[in-house]
Formats: sequence, structure tokens, C-alpha cells
Amino acid sequence: MEAGNVNVNPRWRMPPKGVIKINVHAFFTDQPLENGNHSGIGVVCRNSKGDIVSMLSGSLGFDNRRENEYNAFMEGLKQAYYRDYTDIVLETDHVEAYWIWRHSSLEGAPEPQAPIVQQLNQRRQDENYRSKVFLTDFEDNALAVYLAEYGAQNFKEMVVMENPFGRVQELWSLDMGLGPIGPRFQARRLEEVVHNAAVEDVLDPDNHENDVHEGADEENQVPMAEDGDGHGLHPLAAALVGMDGDQ
Repeated sequence: MEAGNVNVNPRWRMPPKGVIKINVHAFFTDQPLENGNHSGIGVVCRNSKGDIVSMLSGSLGFDNRRENEYNAFMEGLKQAYYRDYTDIVLETDHVEAYWIWRHSSLEGAPEPQAPIVQQLNQRRQDENYRSKVFLTDFEDNALAVYLAEYGAQNFKEMVVMENPFGRVQELWSLDMGLGPIGPRFQARRLEEVVHNAAVEDVLDPDNHENDVHEGADEENQVPMAEDGDGHGLHPLAAALVGMDGDQ
């Protein structure tokens, strides 16, 4: 029995050197969330190495699906303008909005989206910038999708983010082909900390503040902390994260 073909294309492709790729997504729900939001916008900008250079997550309060999608495009182009990214690729998974925008110079755009589409065309015609707009799959746009959903659930405005956190770090790692950040990562970090604590005991046997005690009952166990990536860690590992910064 022959195995079926499996799609093994990369989730996300890096842009050419010197180009910033901006992925955008607009979340929308007919039923309002608990905070009253119907919509959210996610934007992530990455350089040719795949490094995240900026992110946006939040809600602009739109209750019209298409208008929210076009404003997600605009938020991506704004990042290029304000941060002086002169050579960009904009990617989105919103097929219908993309095609309406692409043909708008000949066919126009329906109300009430016509003004925002006109603004998008004006941005693209700025000769100080080189920009291309492409469609991408929903799965390949996972990081922007997550930021849009996160923004809808947590914010009433657009929030600028510089550093990956929690699920963002996980999705970025998958996009880069570095695999998931899961229990093995946590176990390795904790193993390193336990080893460091053992070395410290050899150097300073009277200092037991950082000892790791095995076999303690659940009532006496110290609750797990979280590192900057949202992963549960032993308090010793949490302390190490504070010293390591980017680790």
C-alpha cells in the first residue's frame, strides 16, 4: 500500500535579503466576545533572517468583517511607513478582500470600504517604497492569526509588541523550521538548573536556599513559575530566566 503524498512545504518563507515581510490577519465574529469586541487585528513584521522586528495585536472596534480586513492591511502598511521599511512584502489569507483591492483601480470598491481601499492604493503608489502584496494560506499565516485573536480577546486598541511571548514564540519556532517548543525544552531547562544548583552546593555547601528537594508531597511543593515564553518552570528555572534574559 503506497503512502499518500504529504505537503512538506515550509509554513512560512523568508523574504529576500533587505526585504521586510509583513503578515496580517483580521479576526471577526458575529457574536461579540465577553469584552464586547467583534474584531481583532494581528500584524507581524519579520526580516530576511526571520527575526521578528515588530508586532501589533489589538482591536479597532470594527463590526464589519470586510472593513476590519482592509484596516488590517492598512495597519501592516503603516508599520512600513512609520518604521521606514522601504522594501516590503505584505501577506494575507483574506482571499476576497485581496482580490477586490487588487482590481479596485479598474473596478472600484463597494461602499463603505471604498475610502479605506483608496487609502491602501495611495500607500502602494508611494514611490519611496517598494511593496508587493501576496495571498498566503491560513496555516502559513498562523502567527498573524494568533495575534488577531489575542488582540480581540484582550485589547480595545492596537498594542505594539517587540518581543515574542508564549504562543508567539512557539509559532515563530515552527515558522522557522526549528520545531515545537514543548516539554523537552522545559525538561532541558530544569535539568540545567538542577545541575547548576548541585554545582553551587559543592562550592557553597552551607547555602541551601536554591536546593531542589525530590519526593516532597504535593502540599509542600512550590508552585510552578512561568518563563518569558509562557512555559511552566521550576522557580529555580524562573530565576535563571531572569538572569539569562533571552534564553
